[in-house]
Amino acid sequence: MAIEIQEVTTRRALKQFIQFGIDLFDGDPSYCPPLWLDEWNTLRRDRNPAFEVCESIYYLALRDGKVVGRIAGIVNHRANEHWNVR
Repeated sequence: MAIEIQEVTTRRALKQFIQFGIDLFDGDPSYCPPLWLDEWNTLRRDRNPAFEVCESIYYLALRDGKVVGRIAGIVNHRANEHWNVR
């Protein structure tokens, strides 16, 4: 029953990453899910021009093979240079 942390490195895992965010709030009457294709294009390095100056890494949390959480780490190098921060 331990939680396993898995880096998102495949298209299948990225689809799970996106779908978990949508499924998490399914049934909430105030939730307006994002357009799936927009999420896909935003998170893919080959589709989003922001990745010319940014780096990202995505992780899924799995329990018994089922996605139970997700997290993304994003670094915008251009913004960091502009604001002189790390």
